[in-house]
Amino acid sequence: MATVGDARLNAASARVRSLAPFVALAALAACCALFRARAERLAPAAVEAGFDIPAFPAEVVRPFSFGLRSAVSDLMFLQAIQVHGGRGTKMITAQEGARDDRALNRLLTYATDLDPQFAGAYRFAGNAMPRQTLDGKVTNVLQTEALLAKGVRERGDEWHISFALGFLQSYYLARFEEAGRSFATAARLPGAPAYVGLLATRTLSEGGDLALAEQLAAAMADQATEESAQREWEERLLDLRMERDLREIETAAVRYAARTGQHAPSVAALVRAGELPGLPREPHGGHYLLDEGGQARSTAKARLRIRGRRGTLASLELQ
Repeated sequence: MATVGDARLNAASARVRSLAPFVALAALAACCALFRARAERLAPAAVEAGFDIPAFPAEVVRPFSFGLRSAVSDLMFLQAIQVHGGRGTKMITAQEGARDDRALNRLLTYATDLDPQFAGAYRFAGNAMPRQTLDGKVTNVLQTEALLAKGVRERGDEWHISFALGFLQSYYLARFEEAGRSFATAARLPGAPAYVGLLATRTLSEGGDLALAEQLAAAMADQATEESAQREWEERLLDLRMERDLREIETAAVRYAARTGQHAPSVAALVRAGELPGLPREPHGGHYLLDEGGQARSTAKARLRIRGRRGTLASLELQ
């Protein structure tokens, strides 16, 4: 009987030993699952989750904010500052920074949707959102333009916002006429430095709207309280008058070339051919010249120009 009992015990022990690896593997898997679930609960939130707008649209949140609308807007603004500060100073590619670009746009758009009068958010957007990248691109330009345009509508008393919009339109987008109008809006507001008006007239001249440039310069000259400022604006009026003459000369030169098949040798030749009613008087005391390619210039002063490469001052591809 003892022999039979021992045999059964040995057989049972053998079965237990054969199952031991499987039991250990199952226990290990259970422990891994338990620790993984705990680790996921304790892990910090992803950046996208930490810096994002509330789940409800601003139009829904605004009526139910119970006087805390500015506080929620401030919170979005502070998160945008954190995102911007987390970028560091190292230049990266458009793809590498795309997540932060989206977060900045969403946070600042939400902040200004909640509080359309938030001037600081618009000014921060103009400086922080456009980003030049390592691969020769610039991101968030069109999104920034939309935000600044809203800022101009909502905070028409803040010259910084119109100025930032004008810079964006001229530097990145090469839309000089629009930029000149933005600068002109800024120049008329209280607190705007004198150079903003001068920049506006130069940009309007580049964009082709000489009439508005002259109106702005004349108004600024009339409003100038210091003799030096008045002289500066009067000089700018002479510059704009010169630019108008030069464009008329170049237009006449184009007509002359189309009619004769040759470039006009001089401004006087355009007058003799009837393309100009008379020899225009250079307002600075010099005289006008016409080069072989039909481009006019003054001997007294350079033209009002804003030069760039490949159509923009930034020479960067919009992303």
